[in-house]
Amino acid sequence: MKKIAYKEMYENEMTHGWYSGTRSLLSKTLSKYIDHNGKILDAGCGTGGTMIFLKRLGYQKITGIDKSKEAIYFCRKRGLRNIRSGSVNKLPFKNNTFDAIISLDVLYHQGVNLKKALGEYSRVLKRNGVLYVQEPAYDWLRSSHDEMIKTGHRFTISEIYNFTRLVGLKIKKCTHFNTTFFLPILFLRLFNNLSGAKTNASDVQKLNPLINTSLKIVLQIEAKLISLVNFPFGLSIVCVAKK
Repeated sequence: MKKIAYKEMYENEMTHGWYSGTRSLLSKTLSKYIDHNGKILDAGCGTGGTMIFLKRLGYQKITGIDKSKEAIYFCRKRGLRNIRSGSVNKLPFKNNTFDAIISLDVLYHQGVNLKKALGEYSRVLKRNGVLYVQEPAYDWLRSSHDEMIKTGHRFTISEIYNFTRLVGLKIKKCTHFNTTFFLPILFLRLFNNLSGAKTNASDVQKLNPLINTSLKIVLQIEAKLISLVNFPFGLSIVCVAKK
């Protein structure tokens, strides 16, 4: 990602409705599979907001890894120490190390090999360990935000599903997410693409308080509903698998 994107992430991810909503789904999922003593890897930890969020929930054995110097700098600025530098294509950990791996909007970046990264996740997971993957959906839904964060490929649900199974993991849940805002964002991005409108800011810049609160509430509602249904379309894909 560009340096400005890391700065915007660091400044906004603890209050941004997108992060609040997606982490709500993450916390509900993790609580089903591991207790607070479980060892967790945040693969592609970014500026460390998710690690702080999990620590506040009571999870203490959390390791973060990211290949970006800017990301690691901001993690250190948050006071996080258990951070490693490295690529998800080749994780610097022994086999069967972690009870859970979370990978939030990481696999779609340029330079990440989906098969290799998922294979590495499977390798370092303990038996019965859980993998939680969240990725942006539909490559045709690219925007200037994707240019800012250097997107390599946005996925279909079948790609995530099939590659996760290919590395020997058993799918427990695979669904779209952020469905409510799919049509408004679709129309906005089509308009921007057709008009040539571009921005130098990422989608995680500070939002209007009313919009931010609405986004947070809607995604938290979706997080509750996902335990009952799979959404057929959405801006993101969430996949949960076990070793």
